[in-house]
Amino acid sequence: MKITTRNFTVPNDLQPYISSVWFCTGTGDAHETSSVQMCLPTGMCELILHTTDKRHTVKWKGEWMEFPEAFLTGVQTERVEWTMTGGTQLMGISIKPEAFVTLFRQSVGELADNYADARDIMNRQFNLLIEQLKAVPGPDIKTLVVWSYFREKIATLIHPERQYFAEAIKYIRCATGTGSVDELCGKVFVGKRQLQRSFQQHLGISPKTYGRIVRFHQAYSYVQQFPDVTWTDISHNFGYADQSHFIRDFKAFAGENPSAFMSGFLPQAKAPFALKL
Repeated sequence: MKITTRNFTVPNDLQPYISSVWFCTGTGDAHETSSVQMCLPTGMCELILHTTDKRHTVKWKGEWMEFPEAFLTGVQTERVEWTMTGGTQLMGISIKPEAFVTLFRQSVGELADNYADARDIMNRQFNLLIEQLKAVPGPDIKTLVVWSYFREKIATLIHPERQYFAEAIKYIRCATGTGSVDELCGKVFVGKRQLQRSFQQHLGISPKTYGRIVRFHQAYSYVQQFPDVTWTDISHNFGYADQSHFIRDFKAFAGENPSAFMSGFLPQAKAPFALKL
């Protein structure tokens, strides 16, 4: 069987909220199962919808299981293995975590390294979005529905007071996760304990861990763009102490060292997964 992916460029006005919209489709016999694929930490929340009646299967807490029709994941700190059969299609919306907190007025702290049925935790308007996405044909029109939905959500926002949590996350991404927590506190003018409590509440992880995820993801994306780059160059370009430091962090998030992983999996642009070669 064959797995294909497609992603859509996010319009400029939605880029502060959405990182990407992607589709992953399994083509082949309905009884044919793919090899084991990987999802990797990106620092984003993922709203994922099955657009057909087929379900993909995920290895969760050591057991293989089918996931709900629509589900939301929080920030992940380790890889997740999955398979799909022919006729399965996934649609994903990669949402920036600070934007999720602002738009939906709820944290994703309890969803760190976890997931929930989207229909159980979101409001009625969100359920209507799911039904609308199921009703319209094809990735292009479904993506237009997503743009429209998020623009309507943004239009209803009352400009909030200064949110140091959101500012801190943006600083981490801009700095490629290389700054210290003390430096971050100075940027957003808040105490270290207060910032750490805010991250635990809203993300379920510490600022330092989020920074490590951001750096890993950006380094991983760079390797995808420039496959001939050396690990030494990556270590230097992304602020790792040395090559061993980079390899340790890569293995912590991807489950194996970069050479072994990249020889077995093909990274997908602007999507949270890598496909088996």
